[in-house]
Amino acid sequence: MKNKNIVLIVLLIIVALFLTNYLSIKITKLYYEEQGDTDYQNLGLQIESHDIEYCTQYGYTNFSKYKVYKIKNYHSDSMDVFKKQLENNNLWSKNKFYKYIMAKFYEIKEDEIAIDELYYYHKKGVYAIFDIKNAKLHYFENGIFDNHSNYSEILDIKINNYIDREIYSVRGGPQNDGVDYYTYEFTEEKGNEIKKTLSKSKKWSSEKLDDNILESFEYNEEVLFIKNGYYHYELVCRTSDKNKKYNFTEEEATGWEIGVYDIDKNILYYYWTSY
Repeated sequence: MKNKNIVLIVLLIIVALFLTNYLSIKITKLYYEEQGDTDYQNLGLQIESHDIEYCTQYGYTNFSKYKVYKIKNYHSDSMDVFKKQLENNNLWSKNKFYKYIMAKFYEIKEDEIAIDELYYYHKKGVYAIFDIKNAKLHYFENGIFDNHSNYSEILDIKINNYIDREIYSVRGGPQNDGVDYYTYEFTEEKGNEIKKTLSKSKKWSSEKLDDNILESFEYNEEVLFIKNGYYHYELVCRTSDKNKKYNFTEEEATGWEIGVYDIDKNILYYYWTSY
């Protein structure tokens, strides 16, 4: 009898948790439906709901979302108001994103837009592009931004206090295989500190890696032309065996990692893959 009561209590707890979770989702959904879409209001511009003609949403995942707002453009000078805001706002600039972030904005086709009429926004995993010519605001949110590993232990570099970073990560499956690909930009002071660290590191060398290795940075061709840099290359083995993780043959490797540090520009490029 006692065991039956315990089972009943457990079942009631499970049902209660399920109902709580269900109601929480419903309440959250109703809240956002009531509040409406307000992501465009978090970009430092004076955009109100009456400025939006329509919004195209390209679906949401656990890691990202992408949407495009069409701004009302009913008279010739309506975009001038926003252009002045963009030019006077330090959150926006003409600095184009790296190619792997630009690829996320798949509605943008460079043969159909005026590059000079694009303004870029990047802050805490949120990327946006304001297309003045076509009166469109492209919004992309990268949900992995705050949870991304920085590989400080592997790279022998403490990569905090950076100016900016951009992350491209595709992982999946039971082993969490895939690709991590990012860039970090540092101040000159931090760059000098990193340079000293790398000059003493056994994992890094000033000898340039072969081009066939550097070509892994398919979105950052500039790594092929770095004049002064430090390089790191190592095969990796995805395994739960701690001993084998550091003692494996080339045939047993499941991937590799590459680090490139540009001394002149204070930029770290990192690529990791496991398959």
